[in-house]
Amino acid sequence: LVDQIGERGLEARAALPEEAVRAADIVVTATPSREPLFDAAWVGPGTHVVSIGSDAPGKHELPSELFPRARLFCDLLSQSVQIGEFQYLRDQINAGVLPVTPIGDVIEKRAPGRRFDNEITVFDSSGISLQDLYMADALIRAKASHR
Repeated sequence: LVDQIGERGLEARAALPEEAVRAADIVVTATPSREPLFDAAWVGPGTHVVSIGSDAPGKHELPSELFPRARLFCDLLSQSVQIGEFQYLRDQINAGVLPVTPIGDVIEKRAPGRRFDNEITVFDSSGISLQDLYMADALIRAKASHR
């Protein structure tokens, strides 16, 4: 993978998971994992974590110990607590112990995004096809306007 990225003119180097997570401002997971990929203690202040691989019951990429330390966002809460990363937090979310903000509320300015620089944020993207179509349309329009 490092060689393929280098062939595209981008700088990359292999790293152990702990080193990579501790050094990252943004951590993106996109795997079919059924267990957390890293330790919550490795995530530093101000890190943004995105999970896009948890899209079915039983999948699990992020350590549950991270969530109480973070501000939580998702694409669709009802889906996220059924098949997304937040399925392991369903009781805490339903009880209001761990609030989750739909990303659409941030986009529409009904809720704030990151509130301060050292806030850890987590976005669970369990996948909504309408969002994919919207993004595809936006990219096509942007490409067409630059011709």
